[in-house]
This record gives sequence, C-alpha cells and structure tokens, in this order.
Amino acid sequence: MSVGNGFSKLAALMYTNDVDEDNLRQVLSSKYTESDLVNYLKNEDILVARAAATALGLIGSMNIVPVLVKNLKNNDYRATVNTETSLWNIWSRSGNDDVDTKLNVGKQHIESEKFSEAIEQFAEVIEVAPTFAEGYNQRAIAYFVIGEWEKAIEDCQQTVKLNPYHFGAYAGMGHAYLRLGEVGEAIEAYQQALNINPNLISIAKVIIQLRRVLEEGKK
Repeated sequence: MSVGNGFSKLAALMYTNDVDEDNLRQVLSSKYTESDLVNYLKNEDILVARAAATALGLIGSMNIVPVLVKNLKNNDYRATVNTETSLWNIWSRSGNDDVDTKLNVGKQHIESEKFSEAIEQFAEVIEVAPTFAEGYNQRAIAYFVIGEWEKAIEDCQQTVKLNPYHFGAYAGMGHAYLRLGEVGEAIEAYQQALNINPNLISIAKVIIQLRRVLEEGKK
C-alpha cells in the first residue's frame, strides 16, 4: 500500500523525465498496488488522475482492463488519451518475455514493411501463446495491409473473442469489411469499437458517412 501523501508523489514521479521506463516500473510496483492506482483515477487533482492512468499501463494486469475501459469516458480528454495508451500497453504484455519479444519483432517487421516476415512472427506468437489476443490482432494488421481482408477479419474476430474490450480489433474488422464492400457489417464492427471507446472520432465520422450511403441506396 502507498503511505502518506502517496497520490501527490505519484504525480511527481510520473512527470519526472529522467527516469527510464524499467526503473519507473520497479518504483511503481514497490510503492503502489493496482488498487491504489485505480483509486487515484478518481482523484480530484487532474494531474494525479492522469498519472494513475499512465501508471496502470506500466504495471497493470488484464484484471484492471474493465476499469480502464470505463475511464475512456472520463471528462478529461488527456486522461482518456493516457488510458487508451495504457490499454494498448497492457494488451501487448503476455506475461512471457519470450512471447513479448516475438510480438515486438513482428511489429518491427510491419514498420519495415516486411509483412510476410511479420505474419510468420505472429504465427509463432500464436503457436506458443494461443490465448494471447494481441498476437491475432497484430497478424490481422499485417493481413490487412497486404489485402488479405478475410484473414484479417478472422484474426480480429479471434482477438475480440479473447479480449472483448479490444476496440482496435473491432475497428480493424470494420476496415476489412469495408474493403470487401460489406457496409452493414463494417458499420456494426465500427459501432462496437465506438461503444467501447467513444473517443474514436474518425470512426464515428465513418459510421455517419456509411449510414448515409445505405440510406441513399434505399432511395
């Protein structure tokens, strides 16, 4: 448990620039529990609430994902941005360092536009950790980029089966359905993403545009 004025110390710690991430994670783990940080999400001091959202991304587990998803509806925009980043951080941790390394290598392949190598790398992640949702989500991204939209949808579906809060996979599914010309399915997937994360403004705009297309098609 944190002691004394732990919440103000948390804000000071998170906004210190000369602490590397590994050391910061160790310090956070030694001073705060997940429960502490969850409580600080509701702190009246905006900086503390924002710091808690970021800190949970460093040391939080999948257990606190529902709480972070709820915090995506926070009135403070900066807090929602920090929360979204933290969710992605948590989703990218399998609990196995070797698996996480493979996942990161696959991401690097995507950035380098080595999509075949990325798909092979994510396949290894899935083979070793078949219940790790992010392995499927990242492979879906690679499939999408090379135009394998059906395969991308299959991997997105598996992602949300394992992690129902994964707004990124729902959004990706919508993109793939749209490329296939399946507008109704795209809208449904996009709406699922928006229901989880109402800050996806670009997705909201696409939904409006697609609904107009459907309405015009009925005339």
